[in-house]
Amino acid sequence: MPIGLRPGSATEFWSRWDPSGAVLAERRRWLMSHPEHFGACLPEGELAQQEALEYIQVSAGAEDSESDWVLLSGDRDREPKVLAGQVVFPSQWSLPEKLGLPISAVHAPVPGLQKAIGPSIDTILARLQVGSGWIRENWGFSASAELNYHPARNLPQLTAGAGLETTWIRLETQFLTRLPQTQGILFGIRVHPYRLDEVAALPGLGARIAHALRTMPEAMVAYKGLSAVRPTLIKILSQLPEQASAE
Repeated sequence: MPIGLRPGSATEFWSRWDPSGAVLAERRRWLMSHPEHFGACLPEGELAQQEALEYIQVSAGAEDSESDWVLLSGDRDREPKVLAGQVVFPSQWSLPEKLGLPISAVHAPVPGLQKAIGPSIDTILARLQVGSGWIRENWGFSASAELNYHPARNLPQLTAGAGLETTWIRLETQFLTRLPQTQGILFGIRVHPYRLDEVAALPGLGARIAHALRTMPEAMVAYKGLSAVRPTLIKILSQLPEQASAE
């Protein structure tokens, strides 16, 4: 579970990436129809939430952004907890259910995460400086290109019969910074689904994805909903032509 942080630009992350406007339109639609599923704020987080929204608007150069965001408390002498957020395109989790939880409890459902990188996360958050911006990626799989995988939607999961053309890699680009006034920690999330057959056709990626699936711990396989489909995907990916899977 490498953290893989690297310096990143706030302007680049929060600005519009989708020139068609479809992502922003979908975001607005969900916020209008079911706001209670996607946004929440503790009373003690209201000032930090206002600062976060202003930061996002300035960085995006627009009234709103395509990105989701979570706001953590910024006390350096205690574990950060979730103060507020707006997560419209979650990967099988609900922001309101995480409200008020410390970061260790938020990460608790992920098998092995706290043991592997929990202390490193604590150190990174405690040392996070105002004005700095950091980027990392996380990924999983899904059975469709839907952006909004809120648990309340009960969307179909991957099954043993799934193939590369019916499986999507769900890539999350994440941004981390500390706000100057309230010291709150702002965590941004962008989701991009990519169809697995198209990704696996790129040189080297088929073999690398197969290796990642083959070596993934069983608890993580179950957590990511891959137990039924993993054998099938490994078999197909391992049989790709050399020109598609060679390093």
